[in-house]
Amino acid sequence: MFKSVFSRIMTTFSVIILVCILLLVFIVASGLFRESQAKELSELVVAAKEVAYFLRETQKSTREPTLQVLQSDAFLTGLTGVALNTDADISVLSMDGVILLTDSADWDPGERMMTHDTLSDLLEDPKAYALSDLAGALSSKRLNGFETVRNGDGDFLVVVTAHSAPTNELANSVTMLMVAVAIWIVFVAVICVFLISRRITDPIKQIGDAAKEYAQGRFNVRVNVDGQDEIAELGRAFNNMASSLATHEENRNTFIANVSHDLRTPMTTISGFVDGILDGTIPPEQQNHYLQTISGEVHRLSRLVNSLLQVSRLESGAKLRVSEFNLTEKARQVLLSLIGKIEAKKIDVDFEGGEEDLFVLADPDAIHQVLYNLLDNAAKFTEQGGKITVRIAAVRGRKAQVRVTNTGQSIPPEEIPHIFERFYKSDRSRGLDKTGTGLGLYIVKTVLDKHGESVSVTSSPETGTTFCFSLSLAGGRQKSKPADGPDAEAD
Repeated sequence: MFKSVFSRIMTTFSVIILVCILLLVFIVASGLFRESQAKELSELVVAAKEVAYFLRETQKSTREPTLQVLQSDAFLTGLTGVALNTDADISVLSMDGVILLTDSADWDPGERMMTHDTLSDLLEDPKAYALSDLAGALSSKRLNGFETVRNGDGDFLVVVTAHSAPTNELANSVTMLMVAVAIWIVFVAVICVFLISRRITDPIKQIGDAAKEYAQGRFNVRVNVDGQDEIAELGRAFNNMASSLATHEENRNTFIANVSHDLRTPMTTISGFVDGILDGTIPPEQQNHYLQTISGEVHRLSRLVNSLLQVSRLESGAKLRVSEFNLTEKARQVLLSLIGKIEAKKIDVDFEGGEEDLFVLADPDAIHQVLYNLLDNAAKFTEQGGKITVRIAAVRGRKAQVRVTNTGQSIPPEEIPHIFERFYKSDRSRGLDKTGTGLGLYIVKTVLDKHGESVSVTSSPETGTTFCFSLSLAGGRQKSKPADGPDAEAD
């Protein structure tokens, strides 16, 4: 019964509403009962005071003894009127507890209503006997009002007693009315809770069903989102997650296809040439040429595997080993490692490092790879006798900015948004770069993303292609004399 969230919400809210209403009925009924009882007791006390006042005034006017006044027609007429108005029994007692006068059918004059001790306690604390049986004098607990009369011939006690035990007809009527209203309130509340619970639990159930579909690899299922509340926000977040999972799944399939293609092509070449050498199809005088081709394909496979391993490390969440290092000197070292390619194409290099070397906080090995990939790309795509410009400068006093620009064929505008994707090769790349893996720029972007930085690219036939990124400076710029390298121009 309570396995679902819907049943738990329905039961919990229904019980809470029922308990609150019952508590409200109890509090209201109790308050009405106390108020009604206090009002009735006040009327009895007022009646006792009226009888006492009437007795005193009659005795003063007639100057007769109190016992004779109690038997006079004038007093008895007044007593009867007060009794009818209050619907109570009125008795006048001596200080010995003996009844001198009463209109009650249960008592007769001369009988003792209460003992001397009881009377003493009553006079000391009348409130204690306001709701009582007067120490057994009455058949049940009743409301009682008291008033002492002090005349010249003695003291007397007026006792006004309700005809029956206190009842609360008003409270009972109101309670019955509230119970009837409460039943309708509970009925309406349960319907409202049902509708609200459904609105909350239906999207959650949809999310659960969608999650089961995702577990089966079906990422096209979406949750219906309606509204702006937290549940709708959860649904939107879940749909965004599904879209991301679908994209990742598509990228994974594309990645596998690209890797398979890039591995199969050189392996097919190597296998064909090796078989040709072994079965004699390739004559001995040509074998050295084909062996050089095989060696080139093996190196290409090695580069691809190394790039894949590096991508795997970056995507696995490996932590960066951040330290302070000389970014300007690091760029010089990378340029020196590419000097063979640069000289082979007679490329001019313009290195603008400024008067002071810049020190940054980053992972030195990761940034070395970023610089190598960008400068290697620049060397590949710069035309014979072209120019590469490397500019490193501090910007806004907090960042070191690196700009790598090369002349040559520009990147078409429609291809720029895709060049940082895995295995993406533009048409110019396929024509000019036969050995690339299509992972270099993806590695650049991934490394800089992990550093909290970004990389941008602009390209036009007039200005060439420029890649730009920045890193956080480490305590400002510091001077450092380069030991060797292309600090002005090299070709």
